[in-house]
Amino acid sequence: MVKDKVILITGTSSGIGDGCAEVIMRNGATVVGFDKNVPMNAQYHHVTVNLHKEDTIKEAVNTVFDQFGRIDGLVNCAGVFATGKPFYEISLAEWNEVLETNLTGIFLMAKYVSEIMMKQHKGKIVNISCIRSRIFNSRMADYAASKGGVVALTGAMAIDLAKDNIQVNSVAPGFTYTGMTEQSYSNPEKRRLRENLIPIGKIANPEDIANVVLFLLSDLSKYVTGETIFVDGGFKIFK
Repeated sequence: MVKDKVILITGTSSGIGDGCAEVIMRNGATVVGFDKNVPMNAQYHHVTVNLHKEDTIKEAVNTVFDQFGRIDGLVNCAGVFATGKPFYEISLAEWNEVLETNLTGIFLMAKYVSEIMMKQHKGKIVNISCIRSRIFNSRMADYAASKGGVVALTGAMAIDLAKDNIQVNSVAPGFTYTGMTEQSYSNPEKRRLRENLIPIGKIANPEDIANVVLFLLSDLSKYVTGETIFVDGGFKIFK
């Protein structure tokens, strides 16, 4: 599906980003991972990048292109969770941290990768959103705003890039085992409460999300663009 393609993935040191890297490599692609943290025992090409710094992003993307001669796909996985406060208690600095990582980071990565893809006249961009872009909970206004912004940005990017044969889509995971959720889901009672909300009856693994990302990176999805696919075990329709 992605054999011999060059795929750039952000947030590869853990969680969904790590899962995407493993699944995509398993399917024959060359993976370059961007993350501010250095992963342990990574089998892919790692580049340390601060997604808050535009110059660093631009330089790193151009370095990848210089090394491999092309970039076939971009998967924007890097993100942080909510501050856990009601919106009226969130400081501007806390708000900016979430929005800069979860939304502005995607904008900057896509900006510089798409410059290369437009010259190639082809490419795939997949942005990771969340069920919280549509189904809200208390104490996560910053997170919901950032993930809702990802959905809107995805649609706008898809229109801008359609003429250049570049498809842009997003994936909205539901409850998923990651480093951010591990502590909560390790509690059997909390895990059961979550699972009872999901028609399929189980919490996703990163690989469940990565398999949908793989489809969107492949030629099988060449007529799909501007879409957000909810990978949530039916939570959205059951809620």
